[in-house]
Amino acid sequence: MSKDIYVIYGITDCPACLRAQADLMQRDIEYAFVETDFSKSYRQLLKEKFNWPTFPIVVKLSGDEETLIGGYDDLLKFLNSRPKYGDYSTPIQEKKKEPT
Repeated sequence: MSKDIYVIYGITDCPACLRAQADLMQRDIEYAFVETDFSKSYRQLLKEKFNWPTFPIVVKLSGDEETLIGGYDDLLKFLNSRPKYGDYSTPIQEKKKEPT
C-alpha cells in the first residue's frame, strides 16, 4: 500500500505557497515542493496541464494516480473535509426523540 504524497508547484516567495507547505507540515502529511521561480515557460506548461490559473498548484499522488486539488483555498477545503489521521472512533449517534 502506497502513501499519498502531495506535490506543491509554487514560487518561493508566494505567501499562499508557503501556507500550503506549512499546513501540510503541521498535519504531518508528506509533500514535495517544486520551485518554479526561474522558468516562466515551465509555469505556463503547468497552468495548461492542470488547467489552473494561479500558484500554488497542489496535486495529490496516490500510486500512479494524480489528482488536482487546486490552489491554497482548495487544499484547505480538502484537508478539512477529511477525517483526522488516527481518529478511528465511531461517530456519536444523535439520540432520536420520541414523537410527542
